[in-house]
Amino acid sequence: MSIRPITANDWPAIMAIQAQCYVELTPESLEVMQSKWQLSPASCVVFEQQGNVLAYALVHPWQRGDAPSLNRELKGPIESNSWYLHDMAISPNAQGMGVGKQLFTYLINQAKTLMVNGIGLVAVQGAQTYWQQQGFKPEPTSAKLAQSLESYPTGACYLYLPL
Repeated sequence: MSIRPITANDWPAIMAIQAQCYVELTPESLEVMQSKWQLSPASCVVFEQQGNVLAYALVHPWQRGDAPSLNRELKGPIESNSWYLHDMAISPNAQGMGVGKQLFTYLINQAKTLMVNGIGLVAVQGAQTYWQQQGFKPEPTSAKLAQSLESYPTGACYLYLPL
């Protein structure tokens, strides 16, 4: 098992995992997903076992207290000392193997090494409890953030983890 940066060959597996995991929202297009990767290729990673991609994480610089709208292609550079965890998804075939914990630990260690101030995310599909158990906390919602959250399913909430 290894965690490594995403390569161009990983995208079919990433798109399949996204489609399997997100049932309350329409999966984002390949172009939108790849724009996150192109914004910060070193922080976008896959979890691989025996040549099979089992999970991925798309992480890129973004302002604390804000989130990009869904289905929005991003262009850089983004000046920020915070990260945004746009997406971390684990294949249903890898559930219960500890992949999420290993992937999250890797991301936290990478962020601390790079002296990132913290990580924000929007929890969907009831995942806020999971993320709060990882140390993320709700933040006040600005008008700009509220507008971005309108693109997410009902119940989505912004959380932030200071590092």
